[in-house]
Amino acid sequence: FFKKQSMESTPVQEVKTETGLMRVSTPEATALDLLRYQRAAGHIGHVATVLAELAEKMEPVRTLEAAKLDGSLPNAQRLGFLLDLVGASEVSSELAVWIAERGHRYVALRPDRPSGTASKDSRWRLLINEEIEVEP
Repeated sequence: FFKKQSMESTPVQEVKTETGLMRVSTPEATALDLLRYQRAAGHIGHVATVLAELAEKMEPVRTLEAAKLDGSLPNAQRLGFLLDLVGASEVSSELAVWIAERGHRYVALRPDRPSGTASKDSRWRLLINEEIEVEP
């Protein structure tokens, strides 16, 4: 289990279940949480695999809103990169504009790995220190 400090600011939606309505995080908020807790999710390759399917339910404006509420620009950068990687660049479009306006520093795709010799992704201002394979 993980305790999220800012749960009250997490975007949610109501889902009908057998026992009534349940509040769950939106696909966009879930995507950001997967990056925040990527070690528990099986690391970034597994996150990318989940995003390949989750992206079908995500919307560009809601993705941007969730990133702003989340407050982690590095995770927004990582999310944008992974969405592009899985072929969902239309979902990351608003996020790309927002990040470009911030002029944020380069951050590592995998923060737990060295990034000294990593290649750079200028769109997302990321140091690509991990080769990602998305499982079909």
